[in-house]
Amino acid sequence: MMPHLKPIIEHIRETDNFLVLSHVSPDGDALGSMLAMGELLAALGKRVTLFNESGIPSRFSWLAPKREILTALPENEPDTIIVLDCGSAERTGEVIRPWLASKTVINIDHHLGNPKFGTMNWIEERSSSVGEMVGILSRKLGVPMVGLLGEYVYLALISDTGDFCFNNTRPETLEMAAEILRLGLLPGPFHEQKQSTGTLNQLQMRGEVLRQASLHAGGRVTLIAFTRELFERTGTGPEDTEGLVNTVLYVRGVQVAVSLREEDKGIKFSLRSKGSVNVQAVAALFGGGGHRNAAGGTLEVPMGEAKATLIRAVTEELDRA
Repeated sequence: MMPHLKPIIEHIRETDNFLVLSHVSPDGDALGSMLAMGELLAALGKRVTLFNESGIPSRFSWLAPKREILTALPENEPDTIIVLDCGSAERTGEVIRPWLASKTVINIDHHLGNPKFGTMNWIEERSSSVGEMVGILSRKLGVPMVGLLGEYVYLALISDTGDFCFNNTRPETLEMAAEILRLGLLPGPFHEQKQSTGTLNQLQMRGEVLRQASLHAGGRVTLIAFTRELFERTGTGPEDTEGLVNTVLYVRGVQVAVSLREEDKGIKFSLRSKGSVNVQAVAALFGGGGHRNAAGGTLEVPMGEAKATLIRAVTEELDRA
């Protein structure tokens, strides 16, 4: 057993009542790892409550989890809080913050620069996803990845690896996916459910954004932007932007893709890169974080200034690479 995992596994075995959460506005890894951890703890006979301040995005409604995900703190306080896929305590949201300071916290994450804010911390930057880490826990605890547990781990795996296309896809990642398939998951129906969540409004909004995509830094950077006016006019919202930044990354000659989204608190930015270009370093300049090839954060400036600021910072990083 990995030395750093031993105290976490012992604590899980010895503790009964858990609250499990992931970062606000959860993506497939955050949601998949949270739901998988819930199934794992339940299989061990534990009491478990799932919490996410912003709830389940509508694009994941097809999951129909059998356990409710609370958006407010439960009346019964847990013995231990398990925090998944949060690169910092701030990513958990505002509601849970007092409990993080007063209870035993197990912090399980794979982001670069995680400050290890938990009582116990398992930070595995090489891991494809936090879902893969939950899968490792299930093996160590003797719980097979069948049924919903396997589905949720698989969702996390494919979400953070781009369907096993990104460089974070390791042999161990594919071996875990194969294990889940051997235990009964059918990838065809699973992917059909996952992909069949779009709307015509979303499709038309994305088409408009793609028509306005621009090239910068001598064709090495693509940029797309989503404004509140666009969302209002097309009847769409922030979650309809998911994944489009990956599409514009694969323009010929492009090394970095930048996506900007106008929100109440500023401009949310997402960065994607190819090869050795480190966009996590760019995000960190503005208080953000993530991974070498996928990172993000928020700029509290107008859209025009955000575009200029990020293009300049990304170009400087490309020139250093």
